[in-house]
Amino acid sequence: MPVTTKAPKTTTHPPKLSLTYLKSLTNIEDIQECLQLLDLEENQVDNNLDELLERRSKLESELDKLEVLRPQLGTLHTQAANLLNIINSTSLVAERISAQVRQLDLEQSRVQESIKLVEDVQELKLCITGLHQAMYMKDYETAASYVNRVSALDKKILEGEFAENSVPSSEYPDIPTKTLCDAKENLFVIFSREFEAAVYNRDQENISRFFKLFPLIGKETEGLDKYSKFVCGIIAGKSQANLAEMGKEQTIGTNFYGNVLTKLFENIAHIIDQHQSAVETHYGPGKMIRVIERLQEECDKQSQIILDTFFDERQIQRKLLDIQTHYNTQKKISGLQKPGQLKEVDIIPDPRELDVILSELAMISARTHLYYRFLESRTKLEVEAMQVNGTDVSLLEKDANKYDSSVIIKNSGLLKQVKSLMNDFVVIEEYFLKKSIEKAMRIDKYEEGSTSSSCVEDVFYILKECLTRTVMTSDMECLTSMVNLVNQSLKDDYLALFKERLLTAFATAEPKDAKFGYMILLNNLDVSCDYMQRLTSELITIPSITKNDYKIVEKWFTSLNNITTDNFKPILQSGLNELFTQMIKPRIRPILQEAYKDIKYVLDEDEYHEQEADDNFAKRFVTGFDNLIKVYQATFTENNYNQIMIHILESVINLWEKTVFVTKFTQYGALRFDKDLRSVSNYFSAKMQWPFRDKFTRLNQISTLLNLESLSEIYEYWGSTTKATSSITWRLTVTEIKKIVGLRIDFNAEEISKLKL
Repeated sequence: MPVTTKAPKTTTHPPKLSLTYLKSLTNIEDIQECLQLLDLEENQVDNNLDELLERRSKLESELDKLEVLRPQLGTLHTQAANLLNIINSTSLVAERISAQVRQLDLEQSRVQESIKLVEDVQELKLCITGLHQAMYMKDYETAASYVNRVSALDKKILEGEFAENSVPSSEYPDIPTKTLCDAKENLFVIFSREFEAAVYNRDQENISRFFKLFPLIGKETEGLDKYSKFVCGIIAGKSQANLAEMGKEQTIGTNFYGNVLTKLFENIAHIIDQHQSAVETHYGPGKMIRVIERLQEECDKQSQIILDTFFDERQIQRKLLDIQTHYNTQKKISGLQKPGQLKEVDIIPDPRELDVILSELAMISARTHLYYRFLESRTKLEVEAMQVNGTDVSLLEKDANKYDSSVIIKNSGLLKQVKSLMNDFVVIEEYFLKKSIEKAMRIDKYEEGSTSSSCVEDVFYILKECLTRTVMTSDMECLTSMVNLVNQSLKDDYLALFKERLLTAFATAEPKDAKFGYMILLNNLDVSCDYMQRLTSELITIPSITKNDYKIVEKWFTSLNNITTDNFKPILQSGLNELFTQMIKPRIRPILQEAYKDIKYVLDEDEYHEQEADDNFAKRFVTGFDNLIKVYQATFTENNYNQIMIHILESVINLWEKTVFVTKFTQYGALRFDKDLRSVSNYFSAKMQWPFRDKFTRLNQISTLLNLESLSEIYEYWGSTTKATSSITWRLTVTEIKKIVGLRIDFNAEEISKLKL
C-alpha cells in the first residue's frame, strides 16, 4: 500500500533578509525589524524539523516493508521476461498461419467464382437452349421466363469470353448477347401482335395473358403503353356511345351532358380501381401512374368532345352575345329614353332556359372537381409508392424533381375548358340573378295576413338557388365572384328600390294606405335580414363543401351576411325612426295628457281611496295606447313592433318625467303615483317581448323618493356620511333628488337643502 507523506514546509527568504542586505544595514530600526523576521523564520524552521522527526519512524517502517518485497520483484521480472519470449515466438507462428489462411481464402474465393461462372454459363446455355425450344413450340410464357432469367444474370457473364466460347453451338451459333437481343425483339413483336389481336377480338383472357409477359422481356414501358391504349379505347368507345344517345332522348332540362361527362369519369375511376392491382402485381408499385396519365389524356379528348357539343347544342355563345346585347341596349335606352316612354325593344334571353343551363354547368363543374380529387389521391399514392420502392421515375415522362401528385391535374385540358365554362357561368348567373330580382320587384304584391310582400320570398328563393348552385360547383373562384355579384345586386337592384319606395311612400298614395305600405316595406327589410342569416347558415352545411374549402366558403358567406349589418339594418332603423317621428310621437303627448285629465297627487286618505276605486289614469292610458299601437301590433314583424314599442316607451317615460317634475305630491299622492307607475310598467310588459325594465329605472327611483316617510329615510337608500356606499345605483343626480323630495308638500324645504348627499 503506497505511503503518502506530507512535504515539509519550505521557507523562502524575503529579499530584505539576504546576507548582502543584512551587511548593509546601519539603521537600528531596520536591524531590529530584520531580527524579528529572522526569529520568525527560525521558529518556522524548528517546527518543520520537528514534523520531520515525528514522521521518521513511520518512514523507516515503510522502507523496511519495501525492502522485504525486493526479492519477489526480482522473481517477477525474470518470469515476465520469459513470458515475453514465449509471446514473441507465438506471434511469429500465428503470423505465418494467418498468411497461409489468407492465401487459402483467396484461392477458395477464386474457386467459388470459377464455379459460379461455370454454373451461370451453364444456366445461360440452358436458358438459351430452352428459349429456342419454347419459341419453336410457341410457348411464350416459358420463352419470356427464360429471357427474364437470362436478363437477371450479370452483364459481365453475358459479354464474357468464356460465355461467348462455351454457349454457342452448331445448332445455335450466335453469341449470348445477340441471341438475347434477337429473342427480346422477336418476342416483343409477337406479344404486340397477339395483344392487339386480343384487343380487337375483345379476348380478355389473351389480353391479360400477353399484358403480363411484356415486363419479363424488359418491355415494361411499351407494355404499359399498349395496355393504356387498350383501356383508353374502352373509355373512348363508352363515351361516344353515351354521347350518341343524344339523338334518342330529349336533352333539354335533363342535365344530359352533365350525366355523359359523369359517366366518363365513372368509367375512368372504375378502370383505375379494377386494373390497379394487376398492374402493380406484374409491373411493380407505382407503375399504374403511367396508365393514369394516358387515361387522363383520353379524358381530355373525350371531355372536349362532350363539352364542345354541350357548348354548341345549348347555344352558350349565342346566349352570351344576347346578354351583352341586352346590357348595351338597356344602356342606350336609359340614356335616350324620355320619361314615360320606357319599353323593352331588345330580345331578352329567357331566364328559365338559362336556369337549366346554369344547373347543368354547375353539375359539370361539381363532377369535374370530384373526379380530380379522386385522381389526385390516386396519383399521390402512386408517386409515394415509386419513391418508397425506388422505382424508375422515367416512366412518368416528366422531370421527376418537379413531379408531384397534381401535375396531371395542372396540365389537364379538361380543367382549363371547365374553367372557361365557369367564366361563362358567372356571366350567365349574374344576368339570371339580376333579371330574376328585377322581375320579383316588378310583380311584387302584398297578400293579406302576411307580414311582408311577395318580393322578399321570391328574391331570397332566387338567392338560395343561385348560391346553392354556385357552392355545388366546388369552384372557389366562381364562388368568390358570385358572392361579390350577390352583394352588389342586393344593393343595386333590391335595397336601392326599397330606399326609393320608402322616400316616395307618402307621396304616391292616401295617408292610410301609404302608412300601411311604409310598414310593409320596413317589414320587408326586417324579414330580409332574417332570411339572409338563415340562408348563409344553410349554405355552409352543404355536404359537397370539402374540408379544404370550408374556411373559404365560411369567409365569403360571413362577408355576405355582413350586408345585413352594414346596409339593411341602418336603412331599417332610419325608416322606423322616421315613422315614429312623423306618425307616432305627435300622438303620445295628447294620450298622456288625456290620461292625466282630472288626476292629482295632492291627496288625503279619502281622496286616495276614491281614486283607487276609479283607477281612471290606468284605464285612459291603456285605452289611448291600445288605439295607438293596434295597427303596428297587427302589421309589423315582431322585431319591428318591439323596436317601435321601445321608441314609444322612451317617449312616454321622457314626457312623464317632465310632468312629474312640475307636480306636487302628498304621501298618499306618492303612493297613488307608484301604483300608476306599476300599471304602466305592467301594460308595456304585456305588449312587448324585449326586456325594457331598465327604461323605468329613473321613474322607479323617483317613486321611491316620493314615498319616503321622512327625509332621514333617504340615507337608507343613498348612504349616510359614515357609510358612503349605497345599495342602489342611482340614475338621478343630487340636484334632481333634492328637487324630487321637494315635490312633497309635507317636507320642509330648509331640511331638504341641508341633506348631506
